[in-house]
Formats: sequence, structure tokens, C-alpha cells
Amino acid sequence: MNNQRNSGQRNSGQRNSGNTAAASAAALVGQAVPLHQSGRLAEADALYRQALAAQPRQPDALHLLGMIACQTGRFTDAADLIGQAVAARRDVPDYHANLAYALQALGRSAEAERAARNALRLRRPFPEAANTLGNALNAQGKAEEAADAYRAALRARPDYAEAEGNLGTVLRSLGRSAEAEPLLRHAVAANPSLLEAHAALGLALLDLGRSEEGETALRAVLARRPDHAPAALALAGSLQRRGADALPAHRRHLMLEPADAEGWNAHGLALQVADRIAPAGDAFTRALRLAPTMAEAMTNLGTVRRLQGRIVESADLQRRALDLRPGYAAAHTNLALALQDLGDEAAAEREFTLALDADPAQALARFNRSLLQLRQGRLAEGWEDYAVRFESGRLKPKHPLNIPEWDGGDLAGRRLLLWAEQGLGDELMFGALLPEALARFPGTIVECEPRLVPLFQRSFPGTTVRGPTRRPADADCHLGFGSLPRLLWPTAPLTPPPVGWLKPDPMRVAAWRSRLEALGPGLKIGIAWTSQRLTTERRQSYTELEDWAPLLRLPGLHAVSLQYDGREAEIAAIEQRLGVCVHRWPDLDQIADLEGTAALMANLDLVVTVASSAGEMAAALGTPVWRLGRRDWTQLGTAVRPWFPSMRCIQPDAGDNIKDAIRKAVQLLTRHSAGDL
Repeated sequence: MNNQRNSGQRNSGQRNSGNTAAASAAALVGQAVPLHQSGRLAEADALYRQALAAQPRQPDALHLLGMIACQTGRFTDAADLIGQAVAARRDVPDYHANLAYALQALGRSAEAERAARNALRLRRPFPEAANTLGNALNAQGKAEEAADAYRAALRARPDYAEAEGNLGTVLRSLGRSAEAEPLLRHAVAANPSLLEAHAALGLALLDLGRSEEGETALRAVLARRPDHAPAALALAGSLQRRGADALPAHRRHLMLEPADAEGWNAHGLALQVADRIAPAGDAFTRALRLAPTMAEAMTNLGTVRRLQGRIVESADLQRRALDLRPGYAAAHTNLALALQDLGDEAAAEREFTLALDADPAQALARFNRSLLQLRQGRLAEGWEDYAVRFESGRLKPKHPLNIPEWDGGDLAGRRLLLWAEQGLGDELMFGALLPEALARFPGTIVECEPRLVPLFQRSFPGTTVRGPTRRPADADCHLGFGSLPRLLWPTAPLTPPPVGWLKPDPMRVAAWRSRLEALGPGLKIGIAWTSQRLTTERRQSYTELEDWAPLLRLPGLHAVSLQYDGREAEIAAIEQRLGVCVHRWPDLDQIADLEGTAALMANLDLVVTVASSAGEMAAALGTPVWRLGRRDWTQLGTAVRPWFPSMRCIQPDAGDNIKDAIRKAVQLLTRHSAGDL
């Protein structure tokens, strides 16, 4: 926060004593002042020093030499010189005000406060001194008093942009960003050189949820001052919160502030979001070297170690974070995840509960506890905790609607809107409960992924089916698909979904039947081996096509790719190496054309897949599906996935990876015929 300096080019301290030396000194000061005012500082400096030679301790010469020192950034000299002027004459308010400025620039805020108050005792109003007083008070953590001082400056001088910017900045620091924003905007418009006010405006806009405007303001600050570390850090934080690439801004901040432990911790989080797990671990380690007691960096490093498969080390780091900060909810949550990976589900649940005892709003702990409970088949508890899924940060934000959420009570003539949530696979999994829901709640509207609308319209004749809306005029209340199990399967999967509830287009089914029959005799088996969203955390659940070589080599089998993201290079390489064919058709876009994809799947003898939306769609169509992977919460404590009666779960043995499940699938295929898949 800069202060409007009083150059003090006035002769207020000179007395006409008749003394020749004093008169000579005064004349020299008089010659210097116009030079000083015109920016010819070296010439003015020489004349002021001649004045002091003629009359040692001449107060105006001392004061104005001190002002030149201020103007040239020599604040220690300035404080010394202006301090001598004050000692020579204590009744000149400008001396005290400018001494306060120099002291504040040196970080001697308590002394600056005293000097500014002295100036205000001698002259009131004195806007410049009031502004400096505000700066000194704010530097001492007296933000409310600082705001009062800035207001006093503005009452005396309403066009004082610097004081207005300082007031806006301190109000923003007090959490009053709505009040601060117009002050800061006005100050910056009046004086574009107020860089700190511009930075505070960016921060206030971010506080108010106006990310785009805030980031624009911060970028403007960085364009003028590339070394403005707080602006770089704030920009990085905003980009990170909205899922944009924050890494360049973090790198800029750390180049400017390499010893900022909090900055390294934030950089680590950005790297983790970008799935750059090893560099994230390095960043958290760097933060801990700089601040060994930073519990946030400790628990974040523990999370990285868990993602790297170093589970025992992860648990140890979480316990150390809890030693540093007992009752730290995030560390309890992360320790629970490590314990769960180690197979101690009872201890994991205790840690989730401890996290919630410490912070009942810790939605991530409640969400993860829900998955643990659902995995164990404890549906009543699990569905209750699962209600916080959107607050956990693990899913896409909740769909905004202008009607109330249904609490499951009597609809009493109200019309319900059911809307699809999460990804396509989850939409189809929870959608398995739509047949029962539509039977129990007549007149319900269904909103789903636009690509699914034709399939759902055919599957639920008489139901209004459409893509997502924000302000539906034809519904009274709403519910996400993921809340249906709490109503319809409160303690157990009560009514199994009908096999093949999803209905493909009969004409396209017939067309695809002809195309598949043209491949010749043998099983037509669809395969999907990986995910388009392959992160470190998810990688252990997926495979490479190379891992499927034993299945692809089976005689009498026609493999059909259901890998919707293409993987042409991977497929071509395995075809060349094994001398097999993985069938795919260039006129079928399995991402855009779900009607065509459904018609293809409906003609397959079997689909073998990892956890993938391809498997969910095939099972919803009633096609036999073998799902490869470890037991997860979607089995609801059973050996199957109750959502899909035509799906079979094939799990690797304990300690083995998913390739073991492929081997089991091959063994099953060699023992089965097309009729008993």
C-alpha cells in the first residue's frame, strides 16, 4: 500500500533570525526547491547540502534531503534525515507525516504509527498522514483501525484513490469483499498505477465467485509486474479450483518465492490433479523440508504414497500428520483409505467416523464411508451417507434446478423429475431402477444424457424423456438417479431390474445382425480393456490389449472392439503381432452414435470388459457380460452386480492383478458353448 508522499517543498520551518548563515541557508533551500519539484534531484541535493554546510541542522534542508532519499528508495537515510528535522522543529506536521512514511517503508510500523499520529495532532484533517497511519495499523494486524484511518483520509479528500484502494484492500482482508469490490474498482479506474489495489480487486472478485473477472485482473497485475508473487499464487489457486491448468502460475509463483512452503504444497496439489504423481510427491516433500510441521503437506504426501502403492508408508505419514494436528479430519480420512487398502475395513470405518466427529462437514469422509458400507452390503447406512456424494469433490457438480429436491415423501399430486448424474456408466447403472421408479411414480419426467434420449424413449414408452434442463416448467420436484436406491433398495436389492430393460432400435439391430453373421461361424465377443480417463488411481483396474492375447488367440472366436475411444494404433499392433482380427467398423462412432452401438451390442454372444460404460450398456440391453475386476461397492455386498442380471463378475485372486481375471475368463470360455454363456 503506497502512500501519497508530501514532498514538503515549503519553507514552513524557516525563521527569519537575521542571522547571515541562516539567511544564506534559506536562500539555498529556496533555489533547490524548484529543481526538486522539476525532478532535478542531484542538483537539488547538492544545494540542500550546501544549506546544511552554511547552517547545520537546518530543518527544511534536512527534511527535503530526506524526501529525496525517499524518492530514490533510500529509506534508512530518509528516516535519519527527517528524524533530525523533527528533532530540530517538532511543530511541523509535514515532517512527522513523511517520517511516518519512511518508517513504514522500513517495516517499523509501531514507530510509523506514532509519527503519523503526531502529524494528525498538529494538522487535522491531513489525508496523507491518515493514509500512512492506516498502512502502519494494517501492518500491525489492526485492520479495523486501519479501515477507520483510511475512511478519515477519504473524508478529507474524497478523490484520494490511494486511500480508497487501501480501504478496499483491508476490507477484502476482513472478508468483506462485496463491500471492497466497488471501492477497489473505482480506485483502479482513477489511478491505474495502484498495483496492489488491482491485485486486491482480483482477489475480491475471486472471493465473490467471479472467477473469470478475477483472473483477468490478476493477469493484468502480472503483465505489469511479472514478479508479483501473491497475484501468481492467487491466479494459480483460482485456475486449480475450476479445473483449469494451474501449473504455469504455480511455477511462476515458486520461481519468485522458492522458500514458500504453502506454495509448494499448492503446487503439489495441482500436480496431483494433473495425475503427475511423482512430481507431486517431490513438491510435498519440498514443502515439508521448508516447514516440517505442516500437517497439510504431510497428509498430501501420504495420499501420493498410497497412489504409488506404498500403503504402509502412507498410513505412517497420515499418523504423523495427526500427531502434528490431532483431530485433523483430512488426515483421518486419508488414513482410513490407506487402512482400507491394507484390508482393515473396521479400522478404516473408525477413521472415517473420527474424521466426521472432528468435522461433521467432511463430506469426503462420509462419501468414502458410504462406499465401504455399500461394499459390505450395509445399504441403509450406506445410502444415507451416499447422499453427500456431490459435496465430496469426487463427482461432477450437482445439476442445478429451480425446483426443490424430493425428500421421498408423498408426492401428493406433484410431478417428479428424475435426472441422470455422473458419467454414462453410472447413468445406466442407476437407470436400472427406472422401470420400477416409473411404475411407482406415474407421470415422472426423465432427463438423461442427450445421446441416450432415443434409447430411453423407446425403453419407457409414454414417459417424457429429454436432455438436461435448468428451469423445468412441467415438474414440481426433482431427484438424481443416484438417490433412487435409497428409496427402492433401502436394505437390499428388493426388485431385480428386468433383463434387457434398455431397448435398441429393431431395424438397426437387424442390420447389425447381418454384418456380424457375415463374419462367419463362431462366438462374437465384444471386448473393452481400458478407460478413456486413465489416472494413476484408476490404472490398476484397467489393462492393455496385449494382456488379452490369450483370449484373442482362442479358436472360433470373433473379437469385436467396444473400446469407444478407438485405440487404432494399439489394435493394429496386436493384430500384426498375433495374426488375429479385432473387428471394428469405421462407419460406427461408438461415442456419438449410442443407438448404433446398442444395436451392435445386442447381437453379440458375450461382452468381456473391465469396469466400463460399454459393459454397463451391454448388460442393460440384456447381453451376457463378464466384468473383470476386483469386488467393489456396486456389488452391494453380493457376489454379483444386482443392477444387471445378465452380468457375471470375474475377480482376480487375492494378491493378483486384473490380468488374472483375463486368464479366468479364457478358462471359462474354453468350457462354455454359446448357449450357456
